Order: sequence, then structure tokens, then C-alpha cells
Amino acid sequence: MNPGQDLGTNVTPTSKSRSSSPVQIDLKRLAALAYHRLENSEDLVRKFHRFTGTAYDSDYLRNLYDWLFVPITLWPIDIEGLSRAELHRAESGKRLDKDMILLIDLLPPLPSDRIQRAVTQHEHAVQHGTYEPLIRARHKYNHIESQLACDRTFQAHWTLIKAHFDVTKFADHKGIIRRRLVAERSMREHWPVRWTKTVDRFHAVFDVFCQRWHLYGMRGDRPLLLKLTANLTPFGTMIFIPAYWSFDPKRDLNWRAITALHKARGVPKQGAKLGTNQLAARLEAIHATKLSKEADARKLKGEARSSWMLKELNRDLRTDERQLRRILAKSRDGN
Repeated sequence: MNPGQDLGTNVTPTSKSRSSSPVQIDLKRLAALAYHRLENSEDLVRKFHRFTGTAYDSDYLRNLYDWLFVPITLWPIDIEGLSRAELHRAESGKRLDKDMILLIDLLPPLPSDRIQRAVTQHEHAVQHGTYEPLIRARHKYNHIESQLACDRTFQAHWTLIKAHFDVTKFADHKGIIRRRLVAERSMREHWPVRWTKTVDRFHAVFDVFCQRWHLYGMRGDRPLLLKLTANLTPFGTMIFIPAYWSFDPKRDLNWRAITALHKARGVPKQGAKLGTNQLAARLEAIHATKLSKEADARKLKGEARSSWMLKELNRDLRTDERQLRRILAKSRDGN
């Protein structure tokens, strides 16, 4: 990238987008993503397009910028926040520090368009709480939800909490009060008890209340019951089974859809037999490469060369020469 060149878009304009500016193309890409990405990052995209800087730093900022259009589920960290901080630093005339350069260099390769489309579709479903394509036992959720709405003990507990706290102070813009999250392996950043501030007391009480009644939160006086879900994370695919759920692995989950979602990352086939076969093919390719060099030394050519190599590889002499070339190609490709 040359000095004075804006970071722009890495999308090649089509005939339909020739009348659109690069910034409009990128904003359209943001608008297609879930979780209000256009609303949150429009100003950042415009700043990137206005930015001009040294070629050295622009290349690193460009890498961050490209990740801004990846579904947020696949982000290893807050790419938007990181981009804002580093763009501000660059606009102030400061160079990126060595630790930041290391971080950007460690970012995985950008996911393919196919992967991003699949994850974006999943994100839109999750954003609206729609897990039906992956889950088959909605009736179990409906049954417990209807029981909970009529449970007098539950209602009494919620009334007590409202008597102790002004719960409206803890609701988000949707009017939802959410319990604090529990991470993988039940890790909790909020584990140390804090009891000095009202907000700490409320969240401690609310977390206990939510565990008692299997909730992820409350919307007004309506309990938000936990669902059987399958979600992508930056590190894998997580299936969550609520504690109240009588789980039937064969009937409750659409394993075909979940497997397709997981494989959308481009996961290759694996297995003990497959691994053994791949290793054998790799060793054969290495052996074939050595034989090819020896054939050169022997000045073997044409059919005589192929026949000699096939014999040394314990292959049928009627094997097509193209198969021999494919074996040698595996050595060059490292596969």
C-alpha cells in the first residue's frame, strides 16, 4: 500500500456497484451482518476510508480493517475496539508498537466467503433467538415455560427481589435484565464476592435467582427460560443443555444441521484410519521423490523410468503414469 492511499475495500466492484463509492460498498457489507454491526461501526469505516498514513502501518491497519467485516462470532478479540484504538494512534502520528504488530501478525487467515456466509446466517438466527433449525424438541421448552409462568413460588421470589432493588436500573435497552455469564469449564470472572455496592449485591442475588429457576434473565415480569442451544464460538461449537432438560440425544437435536454448521469452518475429515492412510501416502510420496532423483542419476526416461519407479514403489506396473505424478505432487504440496 502506498502512502496517501486510503484503506478502502478489498471487494472487487461488480457492474451493479460501479456507481457506488468504496465506502458505500463497505457499509453495505456491514449492513448484511448481524448484531447491529452497521450501527456500531459505520463511523469507524468512514474514518478508515479517510485515513492516509505510512505504507508500513497501513498494511497492518488494513489487516484489522478486513477483520472488521468478519462475523463477530469468529473474532478472537474485540476487533472493533482494537481498530478504533490503533486508528486513533495512527491518526496522532504514532507508529504501532511491537506488541500490536505481533497481535495482528497472529490473526488467523481471513475465513473464506463460504464460511462467513454460513456463520452470518447462524448469527442472524441467534440474534432473534431462533434455534429451531438445530433443535427439534421445542415442546419441552414450552412445557417448562408455561409451568414457570404460573408458579407462585417463582412469582414470590421475583416480587421480593423487586422489593429490595429498583430492577429497572439493571435492564438493558430492550428491557432485559441478564444474569452474568458462565464461561467454558464453569469459569467466572465475577467469582470473588463483592457486597459493598448495590449493583454487586443485585447481580449476586439475581444470579442465584436465575440458577434456581433456570433463567438467563427477565424481561419485565416475564421469565426468560434457558433453551437447548447450539452456538458457534471462535474456538469451536458449543452445545448447551439446560439443567431442567430431559435430554434425548437422538430426538432433541438436529445433528445433521449442527454438523453442517460446525463443518462450515472448513474442518477436514479425520479419524484413525484416515490418519494412517494419510501418513502412508505421505511416506510413499517422500520415497517416490527419492526414487525420482535416483532415476535421474540412472538417466532413466519415459516408460523405462515409470516402470522402474512403480516397481520400487511396489505398485502395479499397469498403473497410469498420471497416478505416479500425483504421488510426487503430494511430496511437493506437503499433503
